Amino acid sequence: MNQELNDSEDKRAYRISFRINSCHQALTIIYETLVDREFSTSEKEIKQIITELRLMLKSIQHDDF
Repeated sequence: MNQELNDSEDKRAYRISFRINSCHQALTIIYETLVDREFSTSEKEIKQIITELRLMLKSIQHDDF
């Protein structure tokens, strides 16, 4: 039972890490494309990170994170 709980928590931590890393990468791209005035790419990345953050918020609200 304890091992199952640890495995479950490890998987949860991995999912959180994966999502946070995804957001971090998107923010880096947003910064670089804004500096370079590549606004269409910036807009695309901004929309993607907003979607990801909404999914994270939904997971928190459903206690499924």
